[in-house]
Amino acid sequence: MKDKILIILKILLILVFFPLVLAAFLVSCLINLIVRLKNKKLVETPLGQFIEVDGNRMSVLVKGQGAHTLVFLPGLSSTSPILEFKPLYSLLEDEYRIVVPEKFGYGLSDIVKENRDYMTIVEQYRKALSLLGVEGPYILCAHSLGGNEVELWEQHYPEEVEAFVGIDANLANVPCDWDKTWWAFKHWKLDALYCNLLRIAGWSRNQFRPGLKKLLSKEEVRVYKELNCKNDSNYDIYSELRNKFAANDRINSQPLPAQPTLQFVDAPAWFIKGEDGKFDAYEEDWIKAHQEFAAASANGRLSYSFCGHCIHCFEYERMAKEIKEFIATLA
Repeated sequence: MKDKILIILKILLILVFFPLVLAAFLVSCLINLIVRLKNKKLVETPLGQFIEVDGNRMSVLVKGQGAHTLVFLPGLSSTSPILEFKPLYSLLEDEYRIVVPEKFGYGLSDIVKENRDYMTIVEQYRKALSLLGVEGPYILCAHSLGGNEVELWEQHYPEEVEAFVGIDANLANVPCDWDKTWWAFKHWKLDALYCNLLRIAGWSRNQFRPGLKKLLSKEEVRVYKELNCKNDSNYDIYSELRNKFAANDRINSQPLPAQPTLQFVDAPAWFIKGEDGKFDAYEEDWIKAHQEFAAASANGRLSYSFCGHCIHCFEYERMAKEIKEFIATLA
């Protein structure tokens, strides 16, 4: 009898709980739709300029001038590369030309819903720069997975890359336990469904890169929030995850690039202080890969931080200073 009562209670709980959750979700969707319509201009007004690349609209920011051109490439799922990199490039634009191309699926650029490999992304960057009349060689500054795009660029068009500035950049020579590190890759369809439900309901509106929100103006925060609801977990982003294996294989089939490089790397505090400690396996692989990459360079430098993966949202002042010092060695 007791078991039957428990079964009945569970059924009643389900019958009450799920309608409430569904109702809350539908109300959130309606509110989000109204807010998005109200703020529509925020995701239509360019932060830089729009150009057409392969028949689609790409957003690109070009600022400053100088003898060196710094091109900033985002990591995976950056809501707005132009806003995300702003704290850093705003300290550099007085001395150098700054370019921030927002690849498809990112920022104010179109979501193209095409399966694009990493080399296609590189070619689209190159087309954008060519259309803008921005000639190389470039200093490519890349965060996270953008590092793999730079590696391909260096290997296929070495004359176009003056140097590579990595911001805790993902490198193809990092051995990864993909089942643990890239859970979203293995189960990307379920992950995409979950994240898109959050986006449709507006619950992804307040997702920010760690440390970034306090660095933006109130208007920029509004734009960023709306771009969250436009871009979060879209097809183009998951296309990058699906093509990660092939990109690694392609990069690792060739020698490590020899162009000058400055790699900002997130590391444990004890390591930075020169103390004894213990790495977890992934930390050790990550740091060793960057050490190998710098060693293969004609002018390789490493700069360690203990602030998390988004170093440019925390230590942008120190980064700007070290980037200037590094560029001075290239002249």
